[in-house]
Amino acid sequence: MNCTLLALDGCPLSSISGPMEILSLANHFVPQTKQLNIQIISEAEQVNCLGDVQLSTHGTLKDVKQTDLLILGAIGKPSPQSMAFKPDTLRWIRDHYAQGAQIVSICTGAFLLAATGLLEGKKATTHWAYERLFREHFPLVELQSEHIITQDGQLCCSGGASAYQDMALFLVRQYFGDQIAHQCAKTVLIDLDRHTQRQYASFSPCRQHQDSVIHALQDWLRIHATENFSITSLAEKANLSERQLKRRFKQATDEAPLAYIQALRIEAAKHALETSHVQIEQVSRLSGYEDVRFFRQLFKRITGLSPSDYRHKFALN
Repeated sequence: MNCTLLALDGCPLSSISGPMEILSLANHFVPQTKQLNIQIISEAEQVNCLGDVQLSTHGTLKDVKQTDLLILGAIGKPSPQSMAFKPDTLRWIRDHYAQGAQIVSICTGAFLLAATGLLEGKKATTHWAYERLFREHFPLVELQSEHIITQDGQLCCSGGASAYQDMALFLVRQYFGDQIAHQCAKTVLIDLDRHTQRQYASFSPCRQHQDSVIHALQDWLRIHATENFSITSLAEKANLSERQLKRRFKQATDEAPLAYIQALRIEAAKHALETSHVQIEQVSRLSGYEDVRFFRQLFKRITGLSPSDYRHKFALN
């Protein structure tokens, strides 16, 4: 079977070399007749990777006539320049999809896959930090950024940078079975139980709007979010009705006021759990929640972990 990794200029080298190393490792555990024939290709014979690293490829797009598995490396930080994909490259990806190839994106490689149009109406994920940008550019894609891996037919996507490990093991399991996947995971010291990006994500409030009233409220919430107040009192502060507040806040930030406040409070709780040893009950109160049970439920819904599990995983000391 043929496996092709596509590297474009600006790609982080690990998004290409990482999957290749794990898939190559899997090849060592199976008979030669079942091994993947792995090659790295690009638009030119040499790729300028992130950090001015030069990567020589096995060939260019025109050299690949057929592949069973096509892995799209990350594009680095999405920008107008990195998202100016060549029409011939997009057409080449679509052609291999039409021939039956499984197409896999790594991290921000989902932007490249989405640009082909193949993801429209389908599930996808990408790095959590670029969720809003992805939604703006590809509103017809069913983005599930909380997931580390998504699969919809022949199309698979993986989340943040190190999720290439999860995707590579997912592919090893698919092509070689559970036993080989476990051997690879043990060899390279990778956990097989990661299923969500939520525990790694942090809330980044949207400020790219022109509503000065909402900007002022965001400034106030940045300081006072953990205090005791109501949506009604927040509306009064802005000289708006509650209905007007909800409409304008959602329009400006793409978040309902309550969800926005909850996200800020959970960020405060995460900071307390990472940097202190105070009891969970006190963390709850410091975050603005007297009801500890509700706090625990909300924390797990947003992060995917209980407060105690989060502390165990991310505490700084």
